[in-house]
Amino acid sequence: MAKLRCWCTVLLVGFLLPLFGQDTIPKPVIYKIDIKKEIGSTTWLYTKYGFEEAQSLKAKAILIHMNTYGGQVVFADSIRTKILNSPIPVYVFIDNNAASAGALISIACDSIFMRPGGSIGAATVVGQSGEQMPDKYQSYMRATIRATAEAHGKDTVINGTDTTLVWFREP
Repeated sequence: MAKLRCWCTVLLVGFLLPLFGQDTIPKPVIYKIDIKKEIGSTTWLYTKYGFEEAQSLKAKAILIHMNTYGGQVVFADSIRTKILNSPIPVYVFIDNNAASAGALISIACDSIFMRPGGSIGAATVVGQSGEQMPDKYQSYMRATIRATAEAHGKDTVINGTDTTLVWFREP
């Protein structure tokens, strides 16, 4: 009888243990948003809804998986602003390209990761026919990228009697 009771206890614990084990501990959500086409109105809406869903799921982080040659600055700036104002940390993985508008979006993220051989940059403002816009537009784009980099803040480093301000992301 004692052996039967022992076996019943072992079986009961064996069946009930998974119910109270690690399977019931919620795993942190990392929400992934793919940006793998030209930046435009559909990319902006897709990204906006992605951020809203990440918040509703109480995601611990958002990962943007990027491969783009760029697109329209107005929509890239909207995505940039969404990233900068996000209460959830945002990371970007550049799979191959983050050119132009993609560079602006990437620089807004908390951290940038790239695969070997990946590229970021070439943020030149061009018109609808592909011609480079006048310096006035280029200057504005440089200022926007600089301000985005500076939005990540700086740290005060004291070394003896010297005090230096070091940007987290060099503008």
